[in-house]
Amino acid sequence: MKMSPAASNRALAAEILLSWEEGRRTAAELLEQTLPHAESRGQVTDLVLGVIRNRTLLDTLLAAAAEMKPAFVEKDLMILLRLGAYELVFCPDTADYAILSETASLAGRQARRRGFVNAVLRRLQRAIEDRRRPEEGTDPRCWIPTKIPLGCLLKEPLLPEPSTQPADYYSTVFSMPKWLVERWLQDYDLEALRQICLASNRIPSIILQPNTLKTTAPRLAELLKSEAVQAELNAEQTMLRIHTRRYLPDLWTFQKGYFFVQDPTAAKTAAMLPVQPGSVVLDLCAAPGGKTLQLAMMMKNQGRIIAADADSQRLRKVEENCRRLEITCVQCVQPEQIKQTLGAKNKVQAVLLDVPCSNTGVMARRAEVRWRLKPETIPELVQRQKDLLEQAAGWVRKYGLLLYSTCSILPEENQLLVQEFLRNRKEFKLEKEELTLPFCGSKEVFAHDGGYAALLRKQ
Repeated sequence: MKMSPAASNRALAAEILLSWEEGRRTAAELLEQTLPHAESRGQVTDLVLGVIRNRTLLDTLLAAAAEMKPAFVEKDLMILLRLGAYELVFCPDTADYAILSETASLAGRQARRRGFVNAVLRRLQRAIEDRRRPEEGTDPRCWIPTKIPLGCLLKEPLLPEPSTQPADYYSTVFSMPKWLVERWLQDYDLEALRQICLASNRIPSIILQPNTLKTTAPRLAELLKSEAVQAELNAEQTMLRIHTRRYLPDLWTFQKGYFFVQDPTAAKTAAMLPVQPGSVVLDLCAAPGGKTLQLAMMMKNQGRIIAADADSQRLRKVEENCRRLEITCVQCVQPEQIKQTLGAKNKVQAVLLDVPCSNTGVMARRAEVRWRLKPETIPELVQRQKDLLEQAAGWVRKYGLLLYSTCSILPEENQLLVQEFLRNRKEFKLEKEELTLPFCGSKEVFAHDGGYAALLRKQ
């Protein structure tokens, strides 16, 4: 029997999820390898990341609605159940009968397996009151936020009570590690926590930054329109959000280096370093290179940026992006080559240090982070960040600048770490710092990730 395109997309998603569950590769690597064979890149990506992003919630719903124990279900069947549950809850445009029949068909030829998948998903289907229901007037134990302001309304309360069990509620509904939710409950009020969780579970927008050496954001919007890509400018007309599922590398504007993809928070962070044409800048953890590209454009491709990264494979991505955008002021080197590259004057006027971190501000884009991150790994990360900050400080000349940044929203990786550094290194002073929480977006502001940045000056 030949599968329909939708079913074949589900089959590819199931294969990727099975490989991911077995720990073979990251979801991003598996998607990159598999997407060229997909009928719809967008649907496969949405299914894979949607299941990864919402696994705790999906298992909770399946267990409660179908009275089953996920731990005792065969791994491949559990993946199909999660796929079907994800579509029933989060994809109301897809008919429920198609979800049930085509997901069950992927269980194989054995009637027992197909019947099991079909029966479990039917029970979940019957537990759903409305797949497109606004939140107003609903019991939070019955309402799952999907595409705000809409959500999926259940007939019975299957979720924890948020007012009395906030940690249980947010860790279940948003599939977050409970220890992390408890940390956020210490650091933020309930409204901020809700916004963090909503934004961390959003399907992230594709934000394009124009290559200002070649074009402007309004002009780029016109060029994209000629390629049948609709783009929306932000209020400042400096970046664009696109509404398309087309493969970006197929676009002429991409191939000719008219734009690169970068979240607004990352763009804002790089802009905090006041570089000028002719500056000499050291970017110590450069890969994948978005901030490097932005600094080069701020310098009008005049001056010198030494881009280093310990991961040579990711550093090649920086080189590839520079070639595509025709940026020539960037020199990519291994960390041990920095001193030789700089020569006799081995201190610079500006250093960017975007450290490896917990990624707690970018979980919308890195959905699987929530399953890798453990509380015991945070102190190890913090120590590495401290070591890198000390190394970065050694490259800064007198009156020079050091921009420290993370894509974390945990204080020990951000404000607390910088405060400790400043207590120990009296020659550095804090010029400004900014913590940005993940945000779902509004009419005025694009949705964005979270992160932290501190600009330090050496006296």
